[in-house]
Amino acid sequence: MAAKKAVKAKKGRKTKAEEATSQPLKASLSSSLPGIILAAGIAFWYRYHSNGENVVINSSSSSSSGVTQSPPYYNPKPGSWDDGYYSSPVPDLNIPSTYAIIYPNGGIGEPTEAIFETEQEFLSAGRLYNDLGQIVQSRFHFENGTALYSGPTKPGTHFQWPAVTVGHKRPVPGVVGGTGTQIELETLTEPTSDPNSDPRVFYVHNFLSAEETDELIRFSTADENQYKMRPSTGGTHKAWNQGGSEARLTTRTSENAFDMQTKNAANIKRRAFRLMRMGGYREELADGIQILRYELGQAYVAHHDFFPERQSDDHNWDPLRGGSNRLATVFLYLSDVEYGGQTVFPLVDKLTSEKSEELVRRLGDAPSEEMLKNFVADAGLKTNSWEDKLIEKCYGRFAVPPRRGDAILFYSQKPDGEMDRNSLHGACPVLKGTKWGANLWIWNSCRYSLCSVDPLNPVGELPEEMSAPYEGGYVG
Repeated sequence: MAAKKAVKAKKGRKTKAEEATSQPLKASLSSSLPGIILAAGIAFWYRYHSNGENVVINSSSSSSSGVTQSPPYYNPKPGSWDDGYYSSPVPDLNIPSTYAIIYPNGGIGEPTEAIFETEQEFLSAGRLYNDLGQIVQSRFHFENGTALYSGPTKPGTHFQWPAVTVGHKRPVPGVVGGTGTQIELETLTEPTSDPNSDPRVFYVHNFLSAEETDELIRFSTADENQYKMRPSTGGTHKAWNQGGSEARLTTRTSENAFDMQTKNAANIKRRAFRLMRMGGYREELADGIQILRYELGQAYVAHHDFFPERQSDDHNWDPLRGGSNRLATVFLYLSDVEYGGQTVFPLVDKLTSEKSEELVRRLGDAPSEEMLKNFVADAGLKTNSWEDKLIEKCYGRFAVPPRRGDAILFYSQKPDGEMDRNSLHGACPVLKGTKWGANLWIWNSCRYSLCSVDPLNPVGELPEEMSAPYEGGYVG
């Protein structure tokens, strides 16, 4: 693969080189023998690299002067774990593409122009993703000038969705919500390589069905749930059955329960892993779903979801050094809230119409100053209390209001495994009504107390399909 520093290109948009970068790959053979050899080679691959299914042989074109043919590609069964994970050939693309703009994992950093003169050169670049989070299988699966994204290259790091631009919305192929509706991911922030950059935050449309939200709420107070609703805890890495139930904070006034056992919770967690494009589902990489209830005036001060790198001596908490920590949060909105209850990111500027007029309209206007004063009084909150100060952030900085059935995805780690301290966020006081929500936390490797071999080397326990780096294309 030949590579050079790229000209500036719009991420997620197809760009063309000003001139042709290379000639299409052609075989300079004239007899029928090469075609027979090629067909035999494909048949050999099909026989020994598949189980006789889900591999498609796609012939493109042939001529007396040579053969141009796409290699076999993996076509997962509908409903399988890999459904939607892999790219398909571009329709009517009869010659292989030779030129792409490659961004680092997550899209942060300068891109490079890459020239692939052969299929082997393309595969030697390692795993590449397209804008839909799909693994690109061959040069027949993208057009010249398309933006692609490098996969993770270090054990314990994982694919991260590129932001592209605020307001960018895309379907997540193969992943549907509880109603069977296509899940869509919408960019809310644009992280950069600047240390003071915005965190990586997305809005997830259509994640839950009404039945799923109702069941989470029901189970949170059910007698059969040994972790049913009680005052919320925080700041501890220990589960309730390890003594964590007593770690209560005056700056977290909600109540919460955990769903550790139901089929409903298992289905939702698996869906979240597929949304994240994880290579499989592993229970040790997920906490139980934490279900939250915020009554009038209740809130949670701005905080991080990850644990400090020196949280305890019996676990390696630093992903930069082979440890594990919370990689990302999928926060589930289980109810609408008339006023308040937003998820606020106080280090992020308030969204302006210049960035996305539609998003600004949908996120809503702030109540008048007089209305806010009345809300604070009605909620029994004191002037200049931490809740009152948080309300200022909730309407003066970037905040996402709840909408039942949807979710937000935000990363606590940067693509290289560094903890993202700009992912600071809080739960805004409920000013009218009741808010129901749920935390679904995903770890980069086995979480605290669930490493089976060595808690000081969690990344060593990742299965092959979840441990970077990865070869290019489909690896069966």
